[in-house]
Amino acid sequence: MAKIRKLIEALNTSGLRYCHWKSNLSLAEALSGQTDVDLLIHRNDASPFRTLLSQLCFRPAVNMDGESFPSLEHYFALDEESGVLVHVHAYYRVITGESLSKNYRFPVEEMLLQNTRAEDSVRVPTKSAELVVFTLRIMLKHTSLVELALLLRDWEHVKQEGAWLLENNPMDETLKLIEDWLPAIDTGLFSKCVAALKSPVPLLRRIILGLQLRSQLSIYARRSPIRAWLSGFQKFSIMLFRRLTRPQKGLIPSSGGAVIAFVGPEATGKSTLLAEMRHWLGEHFAVDQIHVGKPKSTVLSILPNLLVPALRFVLPTYRSSRVETQYASKERSEHSQSVYPLLFAARSVLLAYDRRALLARAFAQAANGSIVLCDRYPSSSSGAPDSPQRSHYPVPQGRDPLRSQLARIEQRLYREIPSPDLVIFLSVPVEVAILRNKTRGKEEPEDYVRLRHAQSSSLEFEKTSVCRIDTNQPLDQTVLEVKKAIWNAL
Repeated sequence: MAKIRKLIEALNTSGLRYCHWKSNLSLAEALSGQTDVDLLIHRNDASPFRTLLSQLCFRPAVNMDGESFPSLEHYFALDEESGVLVHVHAYYRVITGESLSKNYRFPVEEMLLQNTRAEDSVRVPTKSAELVVFTLRIMLKHTSLVELALLLRDWEHVKQEGAWLLENNPMDETLKLIEDWLPAIDTGLFSKCVAALKSPVPLLRRIILGLQLRSQLSIYARRSPIRAWLSGFQKFSIMLFRRLTRPQKGLIPSSGGAVIAFVGPEATGKSTLLAEMRHWLGEHFAVDQIHVGKPKSTVLSILPNLLVPALRFVLPTYRSSRVETQYASKERSEHSQSVYPLLFAARSVLLAYDRRALLARAFAQAANGSIVLCDRYPSSSSGAPDSPQRSHYPVPQGRDPLRSQLARIEQRLYREIPSPDLVIFLSVPVEVAILRNKTRGKEEPEDYVRLRHAQSSSLEFEKTSVCRIDTNQPLDQTVLEVKKAIWNAL
């Protein structure tokens, strides 16, 4: 991973005191961007380290709930070759223990930074030093039911890591480090804990040893056992609630959230790219996706919207796609079609109201840090898709004040919608769009596709950044271009 290699090279040449301090059995995965990069930085080097990250275009992120562990910072950067988001955990103190509460601060930073070796050009602790932290972390996870449940998911990997750290029998050095840096721990008990993880012994025995170890670690605790348990239980409840209600991560960019719109003609790949971006960003950040072209009903529109399917069946010629196609055609009848249907006008106003309500919620989410991805978005081009329609089909003067009033209401509703933070404007030749449309499950009539292509190719967006991307190229290349555009906007 080029971005991570540049970071490691910069750390090595700058003379900053650092090490990749845990889970080094999986160091190759971290260097390839598959897992987080866990760096311990000497506190005196914190300021130049942050400057170095900024020079490499790493950006800070914070916890969405405002809660974070002390002495821990999150940074992200885009690897422009692969499109992977590199996540750096920067530690200035060794705050560890249980996964959820991390209730212990062990004064072993100097121990880890002084006892290092090179592993694939990365400074990592010696196995004897890493074994100290590994044993404490894993045994403390045996002291609560919630932690045990989380631990059992990765138990095979834990056994592999323990066996790897015990290669070449580093126990004598490890016990000496315990005596020097953590004198509150009985070396005999620590040896039993290491042996229990190596064998491993029955679960009940490991739980007893974990509780005994925890009793000796009270001097290093950040909270009392009861407060630590309550904190862990609270975070577990929040994590469970999120997965049940909104499966998204809890980090947000320090610069804030954003509303990002994907627009363009039919069959340009909006749905595919939105799915790619949601997965990519959702691995780390709070992300939501909405369909502005088909907004959810509001209290005002829920009843009329329930009647839409029946009206489409009874009055098929009043479907929006057919009405728009008719009024764009030069062959329309001046008498029978000179005035658009009243139902079409009312439906357009309700749609504008629903879109405004949906986007108001989207901007509220973005203000709280979420990244909101929008499928389609209103433009300032009258008559364009998802934009004001009635003013594009004017009523003859004095012909119908009701239609004129509805047109004014629709215009006002759209004017009140804020501009997005970024518009991803997708394009493709019309003939390609027609071919793609035929392979989709939601195939539209060809004349409608041509009309929408013409309308959408000249969309205008004021007061916002627009990134135009030609999707008539390999998907991986398109995805990478979109990722770069989004990351530059965050």
